[in-house]
Amino acid sequence: MEYRLLATDLDGTLLNAKKEISFENVVAINRALDMGKQVIFSTGRALGEVKQFFPLFPQMRYVLCESGGLLYDWQEQRVISRQVLAPDITRAVLRYAQPRDIMIQIMTNGESVISENSIAVLEHYRNEYLREHFLHHVRLVEDVAAYCKEHAYLAEKICLYHPDTTARVQSLQQLEQLEVTAAFSERTSLELTPIGVDKGKGLCKLCQELHIPLEQVIAIGDAPNDLAVLQTAGLAIAVDNASEEIKQVCHAVVADNEHNGVKEAIENWLCKTRNKPLLAYQPV
Repeated sequence: MEYRLLATDLDGTLLNAKKEISFENVVAINRALDMGKQVIFSTGRALGEVKQFFPLFPQMRYVLCESGGLLYDWQEQRVISRQVLAPDITRAVLRYAQPRDIMIQIMTNGESVISENSIAVLEHYRNEYLREHFLHHVRLVEDVAAYCKEHAYLAEKICLYHPDTTARVQSLQQLEQLEVTAAFSERTSLELTPIGVDKGKGLCKLCQELHIPLEQVIAIGDAPNDLAVLQTAGLAIAVDNASEEIKQVCHAVVADNEHNGVKEAIENWLCKTRNKPLLAYQPV
């Protein structure tokens, strides 16, 4: 099988623990792009949270953001598709979360938004490792609910961070009655997107645009919010740090996110260049 497109998750897959992309992965992705392959980000992040990586990949064009809520053409600066939660659902989620021990993150118009006060309590919600990312790539506002109201409660995605996984399960049980797609991500986050919206549906939309059969697509990921895209692609690959749930639905397992698993997938399946000399490429 000749594969034409690879969709890679970011956090826990392409990004290492420092939230960086290794030199080896950068070289491998650019080599694939040079060969005419498509490599896209398939991420739960908002568009504003991934812009920092595009200078590394001059030929990369597409990004699937917000767990399928936003599909974007970076080269043309164009929204291909945007799916938003119904305003009544956004209001219902906020009414549930605000009085509880929950940190709220809203994604709207490709921008990620959290409360200024959240920065001081990241450790409590077990996402201290995201501090630098939140400080530099996320909008900090005084009141998330007020911000939502100003934007007509139109959000592509809501993330609810909890102090532990037990609380996360409790929130899922309370909110799954709403017309939303729910998925676990990070250590304690519950992601909520519009009903029927996930990374898999977003990948289908892009492949229709590009006239690429799903059988010729590779997806690689590590977490429950990657499940839909892994089940959609012709070849599903897990990084070695992935959960057992994810590994069980995949066709192959590659090295973990600290040891260039994405590079391994590109060389073994997308480009079939393992043991061939690298092009003389230097990342910007």
